[in-house]
Amino acid sequence: MKKRSFKGGVHPLSRSHEGKALTRNEKVREFIPEMVCIPMNLHLGAPSEPCVKKGDQVKMGQVIGTPVGALGLPVHASVSGEVLDVGEKQQLGAAKVTCVTIKNDKLDTWVDPMPDIGNCETADPKLIIQRIKDAGASGMGGAAFPMHIKLTIQDEKYADTIILNGAECETHLTGDFRLMVENPVPIVDGLRAVMRAMNCDNGIIAIEDNKPEAIEAMRRACEGRSGVQVRQLKTKYPQGSEKQLITAVTGREVPRGKLPIDCHVIVMNVATAAAVADAVNNGKPVVRRITTVTGRVKQPSNLLLRIGTLAEDAIEFCGGYTNEVGKLVAGGMMTGIAAPNDDFSITKAMGGLVALDTSEAISYVEHPCIRCSRCVAACPVGLNPATIKKYCDANDLEGAKQHNVMDCIVCGCCSYTCPANRFLTASFKNMKDKIILTSRRNGGKK
Repeated sequence: MKKRSFKGGVHPLSRSHEGKALTRNEKVREFIPEMVCIPMNLHLGAPSEPCVKKGDQVKMGQVIGTPVGALGLPVHASVSGEVLDVGEKQQLGAAKVTCVTIKNDKLDTWVDPMPDIGNCETADPKLIIQRIKDAGASGMGGAAFPMHIKLTIQDEKYADTIILNGAECETHLTGDFRLMVENPVPIVDGLRAVMRAMNCDNGIIAIEDNKPEAIEAMRRACEGRSGVQVRQLKTKYPQGSEKQLITAVTGREVPRGKLPIDCHVIVMNVATAAAVADAVNNGKPVVRRITTVTGRVKQPSNLLLRIGTLAEDAIEFCGGYTNEVGKLVAGGMMTGIAAPNDDFSITKAMGGLVALDTSEAISYVEHPCIRCSRCVAACPVGLNPATIKKYCDANDLEGAKQHNVMDCIVCGCCSYTCPANRFLTASFKNMKDKIILTSRRNGGKK
């Protein structure tokens, strides 16, 4: 079968930057922490409102944060035990976040499961989306977008294809790979649940060709399941980006300013699908995820972590750091966030922790553009990064908008390929943030 791809992109593995070898063959291990610090902003949208107080005893899976706003989701306790604190704590963003800190009693006493609605093949399709919301399911591939919102579409729109993103094209991360290899059936279950909820007959699990073990495991899991298949993709970054994935798999292009549903496609991550299966089949909310802990740690690992586990505890479970740390990245090296320290919580969307030593974390010196156009060739969206950078450097918001900076997906391809070490992606992200902030201050006017 022809291997699909998209125009543009880069190949980090060609410079030995892929980083997956450290954990590719490491089976998932579970780490249960002494305490968790669960942020109320685990999803895109307004943070949830804490509904517990210091001193309360909570059970695993109990709602500790109630939804706020149109995108709101409940937040659940990932351990059973005593609430030690409800208050603001610094996480990875600029502003502090309200968090619920729970001391783990190590009993894992579960709250009663949500009411039985059947399983992924028998549940009333009308009940599946509400169950997904009640479970607090949001995109676990990094976006953290509430799944029930993605599945709630206007009457005149429809989905004829559900794509599961198993590309895991980000450098260093292997958690999705291990999930597909070790536990593929729940992934297919979750896909089937969403297909039935959306009255869709076509489900595709898209996996890059550098993951043959995952391709084979998922193909076996798909046998005998109605309408599902595995599609092999070329290994290229950012193959797992939503719009690029749609083009690679279906040949369709999402129109500018539109969403995947406008070309009749819904995309979700394989880990999200497994969480959907747990919610529908077992009545369990999302309280844990697989996170890759790698780089300069003694035992690089794929860990099954409770939501709210502190990064420093996960790293200590892996034996601690091997060198003086120059940078700790939450996520992969292309799109991850450089953390100020390791005192922050693992969230539903955090697929990795990558520790770099001081020699690896050296910042490059930015040089003038040499007009080689490599950034243009690499951009998967078809932008001209060199031109946009001029407007960003001049702090020209209107000029940057006119040259489509808001279409930038902040994948990092332009910066990665630039021989002059231009700070392209960072400039574009900062400009996008400025434009959004200016729009809010102007009452939403662009």
